[in-house]
Amino acid sequence: MPEMFANAIGYEQLMGRWSVRLAPLYTAFAQLRDTGKILDVGCGTGSLVKSIAAKTRESEIVGVDPGQSFVDYARTQFNDSRITFQVGDAMQLPFPSACFDQTLSLLVMMFVPQPEKAADEMRRVTRPGGTVSACTWDRDGLELSSIFWEEAVRLEPGADARSQRPKHSNREGQLTALWRSAGLQDVKETVITMQLPFTSFNDFWDPHLRGVAPQGAYVATLSEERREALRQGLRKRILGDRPDGAFDLRAKALAVRGKVPH
Repeated sequence: MPEMFANAIGYEQLMGRWSVRLAPLYTAFAQLRDTGKILDVGCGTGSLVKSIAAKTRESEIVGVDPGQSFVDYARTQFNDSRITFQVGDAMQLPFPSACFDQTLSLLVMMFVPQPEKAADEMRRVTRPGGTVSACTWDRDGLELSSIFWEEAVRLEPGADARSQRPKHSNREGQLTALWRSAGLQDVKETVITMQLPFTSFNDFWDPHLRGVAPQGAYVATLSEERREALRQGLRKRILGDRPDGAFDLRAKALAVRGKVPH
């Protein structure tokens, strides 16, 4: 799985631009406070850090991600002494216990091989009384993804089975169960909805050619003929008989928060 997150710029073009739009909605639900130290687990290219930095003035912000290319890219996006980035694994966070006041994670839990370990680690590094939260795309509520896979399966019935599409932590109730199993209290889950605007079909399709995320990784395995068939099928699915132009796709995310017991 790491190879499909090796291209930071490609990820920005495919999903990063939507992470930036989702992040403020998520941080509002997470009840972000401008106090102490804040950890972003799986910071990627820095979409969530950007939102946190915009809403705080005093907090120290730390982003951690397993991808060196993502960490390197994120470091180029900020010039703020409050913000630092480092390489690290969500299932074994490189921090002492109880050293953060708030721990957040945006669009990461569904890709972690053992999400229970990540939830336990997020709790461990958060002080008693601190908030731990996470947000993921809903598996069937993100049209950008669901339309892609429906069309891929129509053309190749085994496409979804051999894809690296996430299969956990992305359906309603799963994050709540995960947070409760980690011993967090006052657990609340919510649904966040938004629109993803595209200027044209190529604005939708071209980022899939970068080899990033499950969709891009799948496209990279296709022959030129199969890739073109998928492109044409998606174009027909999205635009129908209309000429190329702007369109919106729906997006549904799931967010959870809880507190570390005293």
